Amino acid sequence: MTLQYEKDKHQQEISELKADVKVLYTKIDTIENNHLAHIQKDIDRILYILSAVGLAVLGELFVILNKVF
Repeated sequence: MTLQYEKDKHQQEISELKADVKVLYTKIDTIENNHLAHIQKDIDRILYILSAVGLAVLGELFVILNKVF
């Protein structure tokens, strides 16, 4: 193989790697900006529901304690 052929082959491989890095960057950006926001929204909703259930249980506990004492 000639030196020029190897150089061209390496340049092509570098270009392909740069394209792959761009694709990975795009996917990471999508995960950070889109999916994490949805996950945070779901977690907030779960915490809201758990708080409501916790308050209901606490209220029932007060009712039971009021009847006992």
